[in-house]
Amino acid sequence: MPPSVPRDTAHRLPHAPMTALDLSPPPLRASIRRLATMDPPEPTVAASPDFSARYEKVAPALCAWATRHISQTVRARVEVDDLLQEVWLRAFRIRDQFQGDDPAFRAWLFAIAKLVLLEVQRSVRRIQRVRIDDGHTTRVFDRDQVAAQVTALSQRLVRDESIRRFCEHLRGLSRDDQDLISFCGLEGSTCAEAARKLGIGADAAIKRWQRLRTRLRAEGLAHDWLV
Repeated sequence: MPPSVPRDTAHRLPHAPMTALDLSPPPLRASIRRLATMDPPEPTVAASPDFSARYEKVAPALCAWATRHISQTVRARVEVDDLLQEVWLRAFRIRDQFQGDDPAFRAWLFAIAKLVLLEVQRSVRRIQRVRIDDGHTTRVFDRDQVAAQVTALSQRLVRDESIRRFCEHLRGLSRDDQDLISFCGLEGSTCAEAARKLGIGADAAIKRWQRLRTRLRAEGLAHDWLV
């Protein structure tokens, strides 16, 4: 079921439909958008241990989410690790503004990731209107602004066998089941929140999520980075 989008933002969305991508405005969007007027951090600036630990805990789920949502059209020009690094950079810039526990941190990162993905899609659409025939990947992001530690982490995640197997398993499920795993397992939404997004009852969402988690455990895919 496609996500509902406020009328005043619909004209800015990509033409291609995205499954399990909740495009409702995240509560921190105003703070995130202020990043455009901020100076980027120096590449040598090290992230705090608390920020790094929290990010690395959620990063595999972000990688699985990005792998699912980056379409083939976008992937031809922007790689998954590029998007992960940009999410890290945006979060790093406003890390001092965040206050909350680990579940709130996960939701905050995914709010940033959704905004970044929309920006990537718009950028790719603009690039497509200007023919590019050099055969090279067009970098939307500047790798030089990203700390070496997160570059290495992002590249390791896209090669991670457990994430690859998880994404393959996800692709074999129905769209509704994929959506529910994405909402509850990756993004950290409650079953009640997922039920509203999917247009089903809360009880049905709870039972379906329990069944899906049992199946993930049986397949050895219930990783600790899932909620």
